[in-house]
Amino acid sequence: MKEEHAKEAQEDLAEWGDAKKVEWRKVNLESFKQTNEVATSLAKELDRLDGLVLNAGLGVGVYNESEDGIDTHMQVNHFSQAHIALTLLPLLQKTTDSRLVLQSSDLHRAAPSSVSFESLSEMNQDIGPTLLYNRTKLALVLFVRELVKRIQADQFGTVTESKGQPWVNAVHPGAVSTDQPKQAEDAYGTLGKIGVAAVRPFMKDPVKEGCRPALFAATSEDVVKEKIQGQYIVPDRKVTDVSNQAKDEKLARNLWNLTKEVLETKIGKLEYTM
Repeated sequence: MKEEHAKEAQEDLAEWGDAKKVEWRKVNLESFKQTNEVATSLAKELDRLDGLVLNAGLGVGVYNESEDGIDTHMQVNHFSQAHIALTLLPLLQKTTDSRLVLQSSDLHRAAPSSVSFESLSEMNQDIGPTLLYNRTKLALVLFVRELVKRIQADQFGTVTESKGQPWVNAVHPGAVSTDQPKQAEDAYGTLGKIGVAAVRPFMKDPVKEGCRPALFAATSEDVVKEKIQGQYIVPDRKVTDVSNQAKDEKLARNLWNLTKEVLETKIGKLEYTM
């Protein structure tokens, strides 16, 4: 998040409560070094964590590689956020009925059919602005489903009804008016500008409407009552089926193994075991 975005968010949140309680930490998700520094410092400073919403993301945009030599879409939208989630997972596990929410998109349904998540070289192929984005949104749904399965298998410690299992879900915000369309304009030029201009009037305000699925997943008691776990939530408060690709267990295992390989290679010794 850019600093100006943080200030805008605090100003917008003032309408809904005491924005002075908001503390902003700068983290560049295109840098594993900085991502790791922020994640580990939070893990040391906090003694509980009621909710973690991983909402950052690059939109439909041109292919770039990060300082770590990775497609920036996959690094920002998946690898770095997976590292934050797993670093802070022990805090979520010891906080009763905590929530972990990852912002996916219905565009996960249009991910490339050829994706296998088998290697970094596969991720570092320029498959076009839209497919680069869609692939990451598929990754987020796969990661949620695989993480829940591994938590329930006691990979991250013994799970009981009251301890060890945060409520983990992916959400789709709908069409929201953010800075992401500017990335599409840059990627597709005049065509992109025409397309964005056509759909922008129908886009939701991010604070008043766009955040509702994530807010429901992160705060609603209905998540606990209805045992909404490892699911995909769309506007408004609706659990919806995911694509066949997102249900592919082999694809989920491939993504998990690739994530482990990337994080161990680029960060080094991890505070958790994948």
